Amino acid sequence: MGSSKTNLLIFVLLLAFIGVMVAGQMKERNIAREARAGSSQEEIDKAMAALVEQDTEEHPYKNEKVDFKGEEFTYSPLGSSLTAGYYASKEDKKFASVLSDYIQEEMNYKVSLEGQGAHEALLMHGLDAVPEINKQEPDLVSVEFGTSDCSAKNNIPLDTFQKQLDLLVDDLTGEGTSKPQVVLLTTWSAGERCQAFDEAVKTVGEEHDFPVVDLSEVWGDSSNVGRKGVQTYNGVSDNLYPNDQGMKVIAGKIFEKVEGPLKERGLKVTES
Repeated sequence: MGSSKTNLLIFVLLLAFIGVMVAGQMKERNIAREARAGSSQEEIDKAMAALVEQDTEEHPYKNEKVDFKGEEFTYSPLGSSLTAGYYASKEDKKFASVLSDYIQEEMNYKVSLEGQGAHEALLMHGLDAVPEINKQEPDLVSVEFGTSDCSAKNNIPLDTFQKQLDLLVDDLTGEGTSKPQVVLLTTWSAGERCQAFDEAVKTVGEEHDFPVVDLSEVWGDSSNVGRKGVQTYNGVSDNLYPNDQGMKVIAGKIFEKVEGPLKERGLKVTES
């Protein structure tokens, strides 16, 4: 009987010892996990700080108020239906007009809105329009193509599209004029069908060191897309194109990309 009690006591003590060991190991693991998590967060913070510092170094005047005292500034948007303003309620609500207002208000430029946009235009039409755009001697050009190119109706080969876009960007120089600031836009509301075309746009932007606005961040939010059957200055709307809010969001995203470069560009011209 005494032997049984002794064995039971030993068994209980053994279980307690195992429990203490397991608890200790779990505590050590939790401490290690917290340390790793802290290290990861520290690395993230350092990376974010580096990005902010890099952006400040590249565009030191981005967050500064500058005044170009009403100097002439030409913005030439080039693209398809979205650039043409389908289906903003009024012409001054299309993204090109709103962006012009942002540039004028923030930098005190006298903005002239030129450019060319056509309903369901293909990139090849944009290439044809480049000579006219260059004649406008633009300071800024937004390039928006691809939605019609990648459609099942037109089915333009991806490599053809990318080569055409690369050529278009190269040709946006204008004889005897300074090279404009260019910003590229991805496709509008085309989903998976046009993802490869979006990547092509980003590739061309990276190769030429021009900013790219990813429009999927805009049309992915249904509140930025118009409803069907609304009378606008460009006709009766469908449920594909952006509403006035969507147009404003697009203008804001473009402005975020070009604000720094345009300020620096203008200051360099002023100093020379």
